[in-house]
Amino acid sequence: MTKIMLVEDDKSLREIYGVRLLAEGYDIVSAADGEEALAMAIKERPKLIISDVMMPNLDGFGLLREIRSDQRTREIPMVLLSARAGEEAFLQGIETGVDD
Repeated sequence: MTKIMLVEDDKSLREIYGVRLLAEGYDIVSAADGEEALAMAIKERPKLIISDVMMPNLDGFGLLREIRSDQRTREIPMVLLSARAGEEAFLQGIETGVDD
């Protein structure tokens, strides 16, 4: 079963996303912020990380930078989700190395 990590500080959204992905047959691990996600990514080695951008402690862009700088996790594809609209946020994600 393919393991996906969900990183979302809003518990309700994390549960909604998780239920939907479980229904599609994925194994889900989740974290409430970027710091928790970074430690979990090293331990769990998910096949994909789906992360919110705006989170406490370590935001999605910071998490992405940390994931890409670590030899153990740099190849994990990462998707960032955000309510932030606009080209600036999109470009920041691309410059940081996001996959989608």
